[in-house]
Formats: sequence, structure tokens, C-alpha cells
Amino acid sequence: MDWSAYRAICDRGDVLSRWLLLHSAELLESAGQSALAARLRAIPAQAAALPRPADHRGGAETDFFTVTLELAVVREIHDRIAGLAADPARRLSNGRGLGGMVEAWGECVAWLDGSHPRSPLRDGKDG
Repeated sequence: MDWSAYRAICDRGDVLSRWLLLHSAELLESAGQSALAARLRAIPAQAAALPRPADHRGGAETDFFTVTLELAVVREIHDRIAGLAADPARRLSNGRGLGGMVEAWGECVAWLDGSHPRSPLRDGKDG
């Protein structure tokens, strides 16, 4: 796969990184949301990562996966993570904050519900 095609696919709202999936699962697990966490962990465990350009240098944490979860599940993940992110003291186990996680899940929701400007579901919808 060439870089242009790879970037275009990875820029879709329903394509998320292994890093985001696993850290979101960690966060949800820490908040008692084991079922949601398990759904996220299953994605990289069961699906093939997108093929990378030949000269890609990133490790496994930079793998990307197409998310096939139902819109209602993605909304719940977004809402739970947004609620957790409202606490500025909340951190991941590696000490990192939650910056960008809420936005990424929000983009996934918008992609799946057709409100994202580039969502294929937007075709025929009013602007």
C-alpha cells in the first residue's frame, strides 16, 4: 500500500489505532466497564491490522483497525470516556492524560451516524 492510500484510510473516522483501542479499554476497565473494555480489546486481537506502506517504521502500537462496532456501542464508549476525561486528575496507567481520546471517539460516532463531513453515510444528507 502506498502512503497516500494509507493516510486516506487511516483518516477515516471508523479507523482507529491499536494505541487508542487498548488505552480506551484500560480506561473503561478502570471505571468498571469490563464488557466495553473487552469489546475494544477484541478488535486488535481478532482483526487484521491495515496493511502498511513498505517503509512504515512504527511499531505494533501504530497499527490501525477498522472498527465494526455498532453505533450505539461507539456512542456509549464515547460518552463514558468523555465522562472520565471530565476529571482532570484522571490518567492512564502510563501517566499520560486523556487528551485526544474523547475527540477520536466523537469522530468515530460522527462517521457512523453520518454527521461527519466525509462519512459515506452523509451522501444525500442536507449540509
